[in-house]
Amino acid sequence: MGKQDLAAKQYNLTREATTASWLGRAHHGRGLGTEMRAAVLALLFDGLDAEWALSDSLDGNGPSEGVSRKLGYQADGIDHQVYKDRRVTSRRWRLTRADWEAHRTHEVAVEGLDRDAKAMLGAA
Repeated sequence: MGKQDLAAKQYNLTREATTASWLGRAHHGRGLGTEMRAAVLALLFDGLDAEWALSDSLDGNGPSEGVSRKLGYQADGIDHQVYKDRRVTSRRWRLTRADWEAHRTHEVAVEGLDRDAKAMLGAA
């Protein structure tokens, strides 16, 4: 069906992490991409006390850009990547804690994230 990733470097200092996802085309248009991202954002902001979430989308990927905008991300510049042996433009997105709260439409409960797990992930 799809996948959802969350990655960070030196999270204990930056308090930001990058979300990345892929959803099979057959599952587009049903709100599943938004639900996937909302779940990982709840983990990040509620469970791990993040200040920012980052994401990106290949230029022209309207569904991905739509999910980002719907959840409150703001445009944060561009990067260039190589995809299938050609240069493509990637749009960066940044979400603040305040924008997450203002655009939050999915209630997600984070369970089982204890102090030891948070410390291992750099969030303690």
